[in-house]
Amino acid sequence: MKTDLSDTQFFGSPRPAAAELLHLITALDAELIGKMAHLTKSKPGLWPVAAPFDENDVFERARESAPFNAWALPANQAEVLAFSHVIQEAVFGVKLMMLDANFDEGTLARLAVTTGQRLETGAYVTRGFQDLPELPRLIEQCGWALIPIGPERSRGLFLVSAANADWIAKMQEWCEREGRNCGQIRSEQGRLVFHDQPAPEKYRANAIAHRIDVFLGNVEVLFGEPDESILPEVERRIQARKKLQADIARTKGGASSA
Repeated sequence: MKTDLSDTQFFGSPRPAAAELLHLITALDAELIGKMAHLTKSKPGLWPVAAPFDENDVFERARESAPFNAWALPANQAEVLAFSHVIQEAVFGVKLMMLDANFDEGTLARLAVTTGQRLETGAYVTRGFQDLPELPRLIEQCGWALIPIGPERSRGLFLVSAANADWIAKMQEWCEREGRNCGQIRSEQGRLVFHDQPAPEKYRANAIAHRIDVFLGNVEVLFGEPDESILPEVERRIQARKKLQADIARTKGGASSA
């Protein structure tokens, strides 16, 4: 599927530096984070979010500051790799990026700093890391990064340096085997376009069947054995979701034009 980038709400700027880097976009979930950690042989941390566990395994949900390398501690890695509620709240609540927790924090403090702007409406909007002009320099030094993007931050933008170009091919192969859509941003006739490629049908069908089985299992445990009576409600939820996504896109489009 090919979509004009202006309709995806991936970026806040018309010519983001991220689009020029080696990258791949797919669903942001625990499976992606786990594959990324295995592929890069690193321990992902969330910048600039403070890790919830300290070196004594003391948990503080609202911790305001901590060394970035605290994310490499086992308890914090367990949170990241499980894509726990704490991590999901951070992803959906603040602008952040994931990268190697052992990467130099001083370099991050210098290059990975988002800025904001005041709109005519009075709202103050902070730029996402995907719009960071310094992103190419940062990726060349740290090797990779994963940035949540999209209206619900439900996709992950996986960026790699030129030295790690083979990671993109390996990640794409993994997406295909897992039945996941994945895509890239390309320039066509002076416009940025998002190409979202479905997996081969046999892998895609298996993945969809598995997700439906999980959904039906949850319905059965919570509400009793499901039957065809839930189909109209599923259809209503599909339409409600489409409307919500359209409303979000219109709202953000108005903010960008302002």
